[in-house]
Amino acid sequence: MKTILFATDFSRGSRKAAQTAAQTAIKTGAKLILFHAYRYLMPLDSEMSMLAVSAQDLEKHSLFMLKRLKARLIKKFSPTLELEVLVREGLVIDALSEALEETNVDLLIMGSVGDSPLGSRYFGSLATSMIHHTKVPMLIVPPKANYSTFKNAVLGLDFRYNIDAEVLSKTVSILRDLDAVVNLYTVTEDSEYAKDSALKVRELLKNVPHTYTIAEEADFSKAVLEFSKSTHADLIITFPRKHNIFERLFTDTNTERLAKNETISILTVV
Repeated sequence: MKTILFATDFSRGSRKAAQTAAQTAIKTGAKLILFHAYRYLMPLDSEMSMLAVSAQDLEKHSLFMLKRLKARLIKKFSPTLELEVLVREGLVIDALSEALEETNVDLLIMGSVGDSPLGSRYFGSLATSMIHHTKVPMLIVPPKANYSTFKNAVLGLDFRYNIDAEVLSKTVSILRDLDAVVNLYTVTEDSEYAKDSALKVRELLKNVPHTYTIAEEADFSKAVLEFSKSTHADLIITFPRKHNIFERLFTDTNTERLAKNETISILTVV
């Protein structure tokens, strides 16, 4: 892992995620980019325009806040932490997607909530929306998560759906960088098929310490979350499936449900 990008809105909800981003960068030896997107809205009232801030003011303030965060992270964790700051104007998802492509990032990190934790819990957040837009692995950090390095991960595998071999390979690479023990937790309606599939996964994980559990459960997200809590996991890894616009509009995906928990970080790999 060479480059990590942390996207922040400077809210209290993002502070713990910033610490996780710094710890992860130190653990993996990666460069950390601190990113913020701002949006300038032209005042409609001519009198209000005299009082409103300009786009340059917003950019200047964003840079100031990022540099302050950079200084705090270096002071708290390590003077050798390689940090850059990056500001973009525009809608967050669009600006962030462009930044990810430009910087060739290996991992995106975001807090699961911003200024309104309650609202994010029930109506979603930018982080959960970004799940459907990012093409790079994404780490979502909830407000009550421990920001130390990850030690105990659960890899949730739903063998009722096909799992891409390239995604699995990418996941193994990340796990090696994180140096965490992995609990394979498979959900299936056919235990024999699961055993055969799990053997292939375990072969990929042969150099990664891991355990293996099979469960015949209907509710994937609920089963994975309960297992993760029972094993005191500090990270859940999941592979988001592609959903059409109607599925995303009327129902939460498994990954979105997992991301709404308040204590365990979620790593999505696509």
